Amino acid sequence: MEFSPLNAHKHNLQRELVCIEYPGIVRNPERMMASFGGNLELSTTIASEKRRLELRFRPESMYSKPAFGDRHATAGLVLKIKARRKRNQPNDIHVSSIEIAGHVNLMYRFESMCDFQLLPAVPNKAGELECIYNQLVPKGVITSIPKENCSNVPYFLPPISFSRYDTAQLCIFKAKEKAPNKLSRGEKSRPSRTKHGMYLQFNMTDPLPTGPNPLAAQALQQRQVQQETIRLISNSFEDRPIWTKAALKGALQLSEDDVRYILPVMGLYYLNGPWRGTWVRFGYDPRNHFESRYYQLLDFRVRAIGALHDKIKVKRTQNPIKPCMRFANPASNSRDTTKASLTRTVALESSAIFTMDTLPQMRIIFYQYCDVQVPRIQQMLEKIPTPQTGVTCNEKTGWLPPRFDEQCRDILTDIVLSNFRKAKETDSAATSEFEETEGTETEITFDEDDDENEFGDMEDLDEKGFPEFD
Repeated sequence: MEFSPLNAHKHNLQRELVCIEYPGIVRNPERMMASFGGNLELSTTIASEKRRLELRFRPESMYSKPAFGDRHATAGLVLKIKARRKRNQPNDIHVSSIEIAGHVNLMYRFESMCDFQLLPAVPNKAGELECIYNQLVPKGVITSIPKENCSNVPYFLPPISFSRYDTAQLCIFKAKEKAPNKLSRGEKSRPSRTKHGMYLQFNMTDPLPTGPNPLAAQALQQRQVQQETIRLISNSFEDRPIWTKAALKGALQLSEDDVRYILPVMGLYYLNGPWRGTWVRFGYDPRNHFESRYYQLLDFRVRAIGALHDKIKVKRTQNPIKPCMRFANPASNSRDTTKASLTRTVALESSAIFTMDTLPQMRIIFYQYCDVQVPRIQQMLEKIPTPQTGVTCNEKTGWLPPRFDEQCRDILTDIVLSNFRKAKETDSAATSEFEETEGTETEITFDEDDDENEFGDMEDLDEKGFPEFD
């Protein structure tokens, strides 16, 4: 029917409606609304942008697993059509009027699969299935005292969800291949990565390599890294022979891709010991140089004092991700099976330097002593007596005296606690900004990318017996 100005008043374009593609034939609108949980539940879901629409085909049962509808933006019109049909010719339809009932900007579609359903039914003595829902779910107010020893109580304890995903996953299951010889603790069965770096365990006897692996230089040439970046890093190692990756990226304002293949050419990497997590320039032996005490590593951990521990983000979550399909794009459903991109943003210089005004972004941060710009700690480093000629460093504490790191941690804890109290008392806006700050692990810790690729997570290595340098 063509548009006419005479019936323009019948159209209602200002009315905003929501479209729901119901996965079924609706014959009873009341039962359809009950499957959504009623008007209140439906309105609450529509008002929340991240929540998914739940549809329960058995709304009267609390064990019914819902199907979830996803929210989609759309543009459309809802038409109200009146048509006439002859009784003797049902296929002959004549449209008498068409009206616009409203416009649609939001639509819910049920495109995902429903979770597995487990009915509360058990076989009885006759071998027939019997529904025990009424025995499990009480009705009304219970006035009688339950018996202490009830032997006839049915057991029905289904999990919250059977499947972690509500979309089809491409999985090819096969039996795991058993290795003929079991690997010892700490060994890896996977092939080594392609950076070809020198990753060494710290000891006092083995000589240090004087040059990089030739394959590391080839990998650097293949990556076509800018010569200006190589020159900057080379000059930095000439001025300072030992760096952590975080400190180097922060000082030169470089990204992960800039230093990833350059560091294996510039120096070796210590996996443990006083200089663990640092890159040492080829030709420089920290075991023979007393000034290398400034480059030793200090692992600072924020202590659980008052509300300070709760205001600082953890390095990584310790709890496994639980499936939550009620909200759109849950972590368990949107996880990408492919490896994440290795490109990092430019690191902040302040993430590897501790000053008198520092508020840490993470509970565990690794600093080199030269980057701890606290006058008291620098004075303590200067007062360490120079060892006699021929004396080497300690395998655990390096050139520092015993329990030196504990004293430094106490000093840093007092400074952080004082800064937090000042920020909380003087400026509430600064405290709110501090609470919402989320640092990235790669910007604060040392060489996680290299360590995880070649030798696993450094946190796991700590738990396997690496010394704490006490």
